[in-house]
Amino acid sequence: MSNATFELYEDNRGEYRWRLRHDNGNIIADSGEGYADKRGAREAIERVQGYAPEAHALDVERAAFEIYEDNAEEHRWRLRHRNGNILADSGEGYSSRSACEDAINSVKNNAPGADESE
Repeated sequence: MSNATFELYEDNRGEYRWRLRHDNGNIIADSGEGYADKRGAREAIERVQGYAPEAHALDVERAAFEIYEDNAEEHRWRLRHRNGNILADSGEGYSSRSACEDAINSVKNNAPGADESE
């Protein structure tokens, strides 16, 4: 089993960042943004530690639907191209993840060009 360690550091602009370094020395994740203080960066590390073990991987070959929870705690979807660009989004929030998944299935089944044989 391998081990990884979170490193908290101050960058050249005076912002605090984190990175997750594998025991072989490779950086396997980073904060992607700077934080004004150490506390903000530490809280971000705690969120990653809390969410990452149970998170699903988004495997994008051509495009993939992504479900997320917005600030109002509603579930939304967005369709991402493999290059990361957002191609479409739900436009509205759903009270549950399953309702959001139903909306995705509706898009898949009713979008122009959808395979009628399925």
